[in-house]
Amino acid sequence: MHVWGWLSSGFLVLVTITLAAHTISEHLHHYCHSDIQRHKVRVLAYPPVYAIMAWLSYLRYDYETVIMFFASLFESFAVYNLYVCLQAYLQSYRDKYQGQKIPVSTKVFGIYRFKLKSKFGLHFRVITDILVVQFPIWNILSAIISIAAQINGIYCDGQFTFKGAYLYLAALDFISLSIILMALFTYLSVFDDEWKDGRIRAHGMFWCVKGPIMVIFYFGDVLLSVLSYFDVIQDKLPSHGGGTYWPAAAIKNGYYVLMICATMVIVAILMQRYFGLDDSDILVEKPTHSYMAAFVDGYLAFIPQFLLSVFVCGGDTVVLAKKRMRLRKQRRLSEDEHKLLTPEDVDPEPISDMPENYAKILSRSEPAYSNKLYADYDEPPIRSRHFNALPLEPLGSLPSLPSENLPAPLSPKSPPVRASSLPPDTSNASLSIPALPPPPAPMQSRTLSHNDDFTAAATSHSTHFNPHTSNH
Repeated sequence: MHVWGWLSSGFLVLVTITLAAHTISEHLHHYCHSDIQRHKVRVLAYPPVYAIMAWLSYLRYDYETVIMFFASLFESFAVYNLYVCLQAYLQSYRDKYQGQKIPVSTKVFGIYRFKLKSKFGLHFRVITDILVVQFPIWNILSAIISIAAQINGIYCDGQFTFKGAYLYLAALDFISLSIILMALFTYLSVFDDEWKDGRIRAHGMFWCVKGPIMVIFYFGDVLLSVLSYFDVIQDKLPSHGGGTYWPAAAIKNGYYVLMICATMVIVAILMQRYFGLDDSDILVEKPTHSYMAAFVDGYLAFIPQFLLSVFVCGGDTVVLAKKRMRLRKQRRLSEDEHKLLTPEDVDPEPISDMPENYAKILSRSEPAYSNKLYADYDEPPIRSRHFNALPLEPLGSLPSLPSENLPAPLSPKSPPVRASSLPPDTSNASLSIPALPPPPAPMQSRTLSHNDDFTAAATSHSTHFNPHTSNH
């Protein structure tokens, strides 16, 4: 069974290499859009390289952890290049809507509603970059930790024990995979209109890369480990004296390699459709790069471009953080300045622009001072606590009124005149507030009480109030 498994996996690897080499060769011969095609040829190399690494681990089971480290590298680079390829497709739309805030509200897979103020803004792009780049970085770190734990004998491959590193790394791998899936699902849903408008096969490209990763993790790493843990996969004793003893871990690794090779054949077939040449690439008669120049741009220049993109992502994160701090500071300053404004600094709104209830309230004429007269006339009059009271202008601001309409001046010891006895204020004519007529003078036959209004007619014969005459 071991020999048949090894031969079957080797045949599947050859099929994967043949399919991927054909698609890559077409791109290198028609290398017309380097900003997009360089990422496609890198993703197309993912199935054959991953299948070759898995097949080598089948031959040398004792070096399986080290060999699969390089497979994890290509897997991480494939995910990164998928995302950058989709970003390259959207670059023309970013240039078109530069500086514009285009809100979007979408429902991701019909599960949750996602709202965004600006889908082409810096905030969404940087956050998505971080959520996507974390997966390849963690994938590389996880492989390095696995090698170190294997050397020290604490890796415990396929064993769900708290004493081994496998359990913790599998849990962190699951979290990292869930984060990038959530980010890419949301990313595809937000730009759904752009995919349809540009006839971009974004969803197919996504499943060609993330599909095998999910299958390998859930069915290879998790399911086979569970079967081995519950002794469904058992050790194989030799059938005769010269036979070979196969432990359960080696048998599990054989099933794991067969599943990977079969999955990569299916992925290579699908990539011919979704990562193949576009119609625009075929119609161009003369490519912009030769075959060797395209190979160099597609593969040899990948590592410097990857490192540069990671640093640029970090730079964009710093720019976004500074922008957020600046906007928060401006918002805080504007709120503080608004609190420092007094009611006199705020321009009154026209009644026509106010709500109906406020307009009715302001249209009433309320006294600016209290109606109650106090015994101690030396104290200043108390302000009315009505917020809709209108401020009174000084008497000096009414020079145009006839002298007979003005109230008689009072002595220094006399109580203040009520606001309702003054003529209406005409300085704010735009409000059109009607003035109340002055109250009638009290009868002369009745003794003035403490609560009567002090008018000129009421105090003309009083011995306690001597108004000035016009001769003075």
